[in-house]
Amino acid sequence: AGTGMPRYREAVPESVPAPPAGPERTRHGFEYVGLSVGSAALLVGAVVTAVVLGGVFQAAHRTFGWVVACAVVALLLDPLVALADRVLPRVFAVLIVLIAVVALLAAIGFGVVREAADSLEQLTEEAPRAAAELEARYRWAADADLEQRLGDAVDELDSRIRSGAVSQATDAAPVYVVTTVLMLFFLAYGKRYIDAFCNQLSEPRRSRWRAVIYAGGRRGRTWLLGSLLLAVVAGTVVGTTAWVLDLPAAVSLGVLVGLLSTLPLIGILVGGVPAALLAFGLEGWPTGAVVAVVLVALQLFEAVVARPGLERRCVRVGPTVPLVVGLLGFELYGLGGSIYGIALAVIGMAALDAAGQVRERSEVETAPAAATPS
Repeated sequence: AGTGMPRYREAVPESVPAPPAGPERTRHGFEYVGLSVGSAALLVGAVVTAVVLGGVFQAAHRTFGWVVACAVVALLLDPLVALADRVLPRVFAVLIVLIAVVALLAAIGFGVVREAADSLEQLTEEAPRAAAELEARYRWAADADLEQRLGDAVDELDSRIRSGAVSQATDAAPVYVVTTVLMLFFLAYGKRYIDAFCNQLSEPRRSRWRAVIYAGGRRGRTWLLGSLLLAVVAGTVVGTTAWVLDLPAAVSLGVLVGLLSTLPLIGILVGGVPAALLAFGLEGWPTGAVVAVVLVALQLFEAVVARPGLERRCVRVGPTVPLVVGLLGFELYGLGGSIYGIALAVIGMAALDAAGQVRERSEVETAPAAATPS
C-alpha cells in the first residue's frame, strides 16, 4: 500500500456505520423533510385567524377600550366597595360608592379641566415668547431652533388634549351611560366572573390561576393608586410653585407634571421642562433656579423614598415599560389610551411577577424532602 490518504473503510472503525449516500429508502419510497398536510393546514388556519382577529379588533377597538377602562376603574374602586359592603348589601354598596366617586370627580374635574383648558391656551401664547427670549440670550437655544420646536410641541399638545378631549367629551354622552352600567356589573360581579373562569380548570391549575389573578390585581392596584397619589402631590407642588412665582399657565404646568410623573425616575423632570423654560425665559435665572430646585427635589423624593417604598409593596416596574406603552397609547388613542395602556401594562407585569412566585412556591411544596442522615 502507498503512503496516500487511507480509504474510508480503512480510516473509520468497523463499529461506526457509514453515512448513507442519499435519502433513505423505505417501503413507501424516499423520505424528505417537509410539512405534513395537517401542519400546513394548521399554519394557514393560524394566519387566517390572526388576520380575522386583527380586523375584529380594528373594527371594535372602541368597545374593547370601554371594557378595559371599566375593568381598570372597577379594580381601583373595589376596596371602597368592599369597605361599604361590610355594613350594606353588595348592590347598595356599589351604587353608593359609584355615585359618590362620580360626584366627587365631577366637582373637582370640572373646575380643574376648565382651568387647565384656559391655562393651556395661555401656555400656547407664552411658551413661544419664552423660547424667543432664550434664543436671544443663548446661542445654543438659537442653534436648536427652540422657539419653533416648542411652539409645535405646545400646539400639538393643545390639539390632542384640549380641543380633541373637549370635542370627544361632548359627543360621547351615550358612551358614559353604557360604561357606567358596565362598571356596575364589574363592581358587583367581577369576582364571580373570575371564579367562574378558574372553576373551568382542574386542580392544581385552578388554585394557581386564581392566586395569580388576585395577586396581580392587588399589586397592580397598589402601584396605580400609589402612583396616582404621587402624581397629585407632584402636580400640586409644581402648580403652586408656578402660581406663587407668577408664571403663566400654572394649572397646565401642574397637570402636565402630574400626568408625566407616572413614568418612574424621569417623569417629573420631563414634565417640568415647560415650567423651567418659562421660568428661565420670562423671569430670569433666580426664578428658573427655584423651579429647577423644586423639580429636582420632587424627582429625588420620588426616586429615593416614595417609589422604592411603593414597589416593595407591589411590583417593580421601572421607566421603560410605562414610557413605551404611554407613548404608543397616546399616539394611537390619545391621552386615555396612554393612561389605560400604562395601567394594563402594570397589571400584566404584576400578574407575571405573581405567577413566578406561585410557581416557585409550588415547586418548593412538591419537591421531595431531603433525606436525613442516619
